[in-house]
Amino acid sequence: MLEIKPIPAFDDNYIWLLREPPARKAVVVDPGDADPVLATLAQEELRLTAVLVTHHHGDHVGGLADLRALYPGLRVYGPRDRRIRHLTDRVGEGDRIQPPGLTSRLQVLELPGHTASHIGYLGEGCLFCGDTLFAAGCGRVFDGTFEQ
Repeated sequence: MLEIKPIPAFDDNYIWLLREPPARKAVVVDPGDADPVLATLAQEELRLTAVLVTHHHGDHVGGLADLRALYPGLRVYGPRDRRIRHLTDRVGEGDRIQPPGLTSRLQVLELPGHTASHIGYLGEGCLFCGDTLFAAGCGRVFDGTFEQ
């Protein structure tokens, strides 16, 4: 069963950690900062096996270089957007992925609006949608449109 843990980051954000106990493997979503991810992995005695990225903003991709350097072979999924460095797998609407470390399969959804190339990951009754939705409404629109 998929277990989801929020990792607080910056002053107002979360990085999501996904795992399926009893396995000691983890997947993180939108690691804008590597430090809180690394601290949580050490505390929980987990090995990072994959990363899911929703869009190109720094508070969602800022930790990728450090994580890739520390975890050779790390799979990093993200949108087909050349602005995002350090991806190993570029994905889009309709793709289904099974990140290493999870038995769960996730469907990729294109969610333009906040950014034109924004994507989300749907599976196991959960949606990881980056800055598309917030508790009080939708995220800011940068290079997409509200209609999208």
